[in-house]
Amino acid sequence: MKHWVPVWHQAITENALSKRGSDKEKTVTFTIRIPFACTRVRMRFSNRYGNNPYDIKGVSVIHNNTIHYVSSQGSSVFEVPMNTVMTSDETDVVTDGPCDLTVRICYSGLITDGNSIEEYADLQDGNLTDVLPESGEIHKPLFLKLLGISNTVPALELIEAETETDTSCVVAFGDSITAMSRWTKPLSRRLEDAYHGKYVLLNSGISGNCLLYRRDGAMGKLFGREGINRFEDDVLNIPNVSTVIFALGVNDVSYITEETKGTINTDAFIKAVTDIVNQLHERNIRVAVQTITPRLKCARSMGKFTQEMENVRLEWNEWIRTAGIFDYVVDQEKAVKARDLQGLYFKEGLHQGDHLHPNEEGGRIMAQNYDLKQLTGE
Repeated sequence: MKHWVPVWHQAITENALSKRGSDKEKTVTFTIRIPFACTRVRMRFSNRYGNNPYDIKGVSVIHNNTIHYVSSQGSSVFEVPMNTVMTSDETDVVTDGPCDLTVRICYSGLITDGNSIEEYADLQDGNLTDVLPESGEIHKPLFLKLLGISNTVPALELIEAETETDTSCVVAFGDSITAMSRWTKPLSRRLEDAYHGKYVLLNSGISGNCLLYRRDGAMGKLFGREGINRFEDDVLNIPNVSTVIFALGVNDVSYITEETKGTINTDAFIKAVTDIVNQLHERNIRVAVQTITPRLKCARSMGKFTQEMENVRLEWNEWIRTAGIFDYVVDQEKAVKARDLQGLYFKEGLHQGDHLHPNEEGGRIMAQNYDLKQLTGE
């Protein structure tokens, strides 16, 4: 029996800027992986926090050198109104097995959506939704390239595919270490190779996101609502979820000050995580949790990462390992750590130069650290 399965997802953040920009058309191009045969696709666009409508000048999905156009209410040009989430029409895209699809979306104006899970998304001038991609066209862009903000895929929240495959979703709920996709994409491919489309991994990470705390100002908008407040939108509202990977906390500990201790503390962390786990278990959803990776030696905008912050990180990790409420604990600290006289830090050669975010090799090691049978409950 055919049914709809999410194959791509990103969490939407509040706009950091209010201006809409010029009327020049720009097309973003990126690739998604579908691990099973499908017959149709549809897309969910979000302007949940918008200060203006979003103008979509065209959307296409390209497979085997055939362009399939995505519409809304029969029109290839449409608007996403303010404070609205809308789903496109269903578009015929027939595949006979696992494949990569090229997605092109043309925007008019500056859409200031801040989240990013597609590091290799590319941006070009004009409406290219009716142009076949050339070999090697998609490349790693410079930061701040896309739409004047960063390499994002603005306004797009979810892509679903229609299939007969019995597929469920694993959702990674985290911060930038998740949102950068450096461990989620290789883990997704491992799941495909092992289970042939039975599971699809979705990314619900937001850069800068915390579980308990929200920073003030424009950066707070980019970093999104606290995990405890966005959990319903970015996890519970995704259909067909069988497992959630909890991966928040590294940013929370970096904001500990005398002023924030009433919000960011061990009791609050335990209560919030326990509540999330209980909600998921009530829905028969498995919960995997990652230990919080090291942050020592990482500079941050509010100041130095202190020993007090590190002590809290270590305390939270010890609770994660021993709490007994999770279906599976993945010790990512152990996988990427090194030690010197100062303490634990992100091992050289595994981070991108900031002692915080994994590079591609670090992401590969984190992905390999998963026992797939434990993750899925097979």
